[in-house]
Amino acid sequence: MKTKALVITCFCLVLHMAGFGQQLQTPEEEAIAMVTQIYSEVSGTGEESVNWDKIRSFFVEEAVVVLRSSREATSQFTVEEFIQDFKTFYQTPRLGESGFKEEVLQLEAEVYLDMAFVAVVYAASILDSDRPAQKGIDFWLLIRKNNAWKVVSVTNETVPADGKLPTIFDQG
Repeated sequence: MKTKALVITCFCLVLHMAGFGQQLQTPEEEAIAMVTQIYSEVSGTGEESVNWDKIRSFFVEEAVVVLRSSREATSQFTVEEFIQDFKTFYQTPRLGESGFKEEVLQLEAEVYLDMAFVAVVYAASILDSDRPAQKGIDFWLLIRKNNAWKVVSVTNETVPADGKLPTIFDQG
């Protein structure tokens, strides 16, 4: 009997060490983790410090990215154009030597079957700049494809001077 209990205990220990004992993330947690990771991945000290293939892997090939490009205008990008725009930004002298960082400040998500919506308030900053971080809002639309979340589209807006956020953030 002791041998059987020892074998079962060892088997359970092996399963736990192999990850079988870990609690799986919910679809909402997976979507949030993926979107949050994008902000970390685009942050770096220079164009070479960002893994652009990894960034690319978060998106469906046909994804649409719409970013605020000035107070009165937005620019629409494919994934490749979005990546190139970031690479160009990393080459500007104003970026300095210390790099660039985007950080999630607040987040709300909704998942329904194989689609998700994630709303993010973020702060973007040039690390060696005296300027305060600029706050923005991103709305992400995702689909689950081959058991992984992928970005279908993202839209971007700056937070106005009055600091008013979309009402979805009133829930938290």
